[in-house]
Amino acid sequence: MPFRRIVVIALSIAMMSASIPSPVLATSTSTEVQIGKEYDKQITDSTVVVTDPLLNQWVNDISTKLWAQTARKDVPYSIKILDVADINAFSTMGGYVYINEGTLDFVQSDDELASIIGHETGHIERRHAVTAQNKASILNVIFGVASLFFPLVYRFGQLAQAGTLARIARDDENEADKYGLMLMTRAGYDPDAMPSFMAHLGAVESTNRDLISKYLADHPDNKKRLANLNGDPELNPNLRTDDQRVAQATHDFDTGRYNIASMKFSDILKRRPDDATARFQLGQSQLALGQLSKGEQNLAGAAEKVSPQAKALADVRIKALRDAERRLNLLHPDLAPLRTMLATAQSNETLSATAIATRRQEGLDQIKSLRNRIENIVYGIPDLSRVKPRKDSRLDTLLHNVNTMSKSLDTATNKTAETISGVGSLERNKEGGLLKENADILNELSAPLKLDNPPPQALATFPSYPGMFASIGAADSDMVRGVDAARASLAILDVGLGDLDLFVQELRHATIDVTGDLGMSDYHRLEPLMTKAVDSLNKAAVGATQASQLFNMARSRQLQTRIDMLGVQESADRYATFQHALDVRFHTKGLDFDQLARENVTPGQVAAAVIVGADTNAAPQAILAEAKASGKSIVDLANSRGMYAQSLEIFLGILYLNYTDDPDKEARGRT
Repeated sequence: MPFRRIVVIALSIAMMSASIPSPVLATSTSTEVQIGKEYDKQITDSTVVVTDPLLNQWVNDISTKLWAQTARKDVPYSIKILDVADINAFSTMGGYVYINEGTLDFVQSDDELASIIGHETGHIERRHAVTAQNKASILNVIFGVASLFFPLVYRFGQLAQAGTLARIARDDENEADKYGLMLMTRAGYDPDAMPSFMAHLGAVESTNRDLISKYLADHPDNKKRLANLNGDPELNPNLRTDDQRVAQATHDFDTGRYNIASMKFSDILKRRPDDATARFQLGQSQLALGQLSKGEQNLAGAAEKVSPQAKALADVRIKALRDAERRLNLLHPDLAPLRTMLATAQSNETLSATAIATRRQEGLDQIKSLRNRIENIVYGIPDLSRVKPRKDSRLDTLLHNVNTMSKSLDTATNKTAETISGVGSLERNKEGGLLKENADILNELSAPLKLDNPPPQALATFPSYPGMFASIGAADSDMVRGVDAARASLAILDVGLGDLDLFVQELRHATIDVTGDLGMSDYHRLEPLMTKAVDSLNKAAVGATQASQLFNMARSRQLQTRIDMLGVQESADRYATFQHALDVRFHTKGLDFDQLARENVTPGQVAAAVIVGADTNAAPQAILAEAKASGKSIVDLANSRGMYAQSLEIFLGILYLNYTDDPDKEARGRT
């Protein structure tokens, strides 16, 4: 493994710079919390912590509900989001939990996120990091974890392996699963989300193992975990009652997860075909998904048996849906202009892919070259493991600055790689990334344009087509600019590595004086080199962040388009289900159905406006009005307001998945 030497060198420094007490078998809670606090300092010193308000509110709201159910009330739980694209989470000691931003981008519901946080909470509740058969094993763990947070180490992926080193035994993972399952169920989350998360991981594993390699390294095999969970009371089909299943399916419906709710109610009816309540809820879920015939049939068949109020509601909904369908069927739009616009969009997509291809390959070559250069520089860092830096000493200041360099180096290399690789390609047999997603969207939009008699859902979305084509074109532009920004950042990084190399070369000649500190003359000689390296690496990191922003703006545009393609604007009742999903998550319904038509905006634009408004403390109506007045898209407006684009992309994705999430389909696709 490359860079093994720097990990070994770092071990003693990391331990001596943190006054961590040596744990014993009966470690007290206060000692455990103190150890966790020291780890937290090392982690936050050596990697970027995400401060986006919406993402932190989301994670903290779920965590608070889970931690209200914990047994260890003397543990001050906390959670931080790390700016790392890998799918992973880990906990240390004393209530400290960490979750990678890549995990937030991967989960498909609050419930799945609750299962992950619940699992990590289980480790802390069961004291897995401080319970061992002998003192030597626990000390090995402490030293192993501490060594991970030395500057320039996370860059090569060791930080995300903290979960691996902090795990004493595989049995602990199974125990944490069971505890997390119990915790999330008590907190009101759907326990099925834990196996569904594992199913999603399995689907990704077959196509992009690198994305989840850290998670797979830190946790047992998914199949073994699922087998372990299937015997649990919350999931065991022989122990879970149908009433419990109905309650969990109702929870999914109430939280706007209509496809999951539909699947669960259908499963319940296989065993209890006379369950009128389940059939009524199934009908409502199907109407939300646009399955009008099925929904009408199930509503009509069950409403009268449920209650007079349900019968009245069903009658009103069915009539409204039929009226909307008849109005749409009366439309006879001229599809020729849309077909012309589609052809232009597809042609532009091909041109964009061609423009990106050369840039992307050159960027990948730059990354490879720079990684080799970084390896050579890091190997030159001298062994300072025999010294103990005092707080605010010259050596302490130097190590702090090296930490700063490390974070900038991480950001510059990781975000440029994510952007350049993530745009993907349309090259035959190498299709993937954002370019393929754009092409897929255009292909899906083309399907109803080929029909002589498009269905009502397509008729409802045709007015949104020009805006959707514009969004895809803007996403292409974002990708081109993003790759260019990433390559510019790599050019700046190349200069920064020269400055870093000069600093490291000079550091090799530095000595430690009798007080255990860096000599004054050495420090004065190093200081300007250190400052220059910090500044130049920081500039590279800023450029990489800008590239990442453009990349996630493109992803946001795609998801906004995907939401428009759901066809929820087909009727007031279908749109009301979408408003419900917005209200559940952001406590606002955005524009009502009449405003939607009057203001000539789409559901995807409303969703984006709600999210941007929540992030920037503005009403969705104000966001939409500003966008109209400025001529900017909602995504561009979010960027000009300084919103973190990945936050917008994550929440648009969650809203879209409320309607489309299907872990069973993913599982079938792997077999």
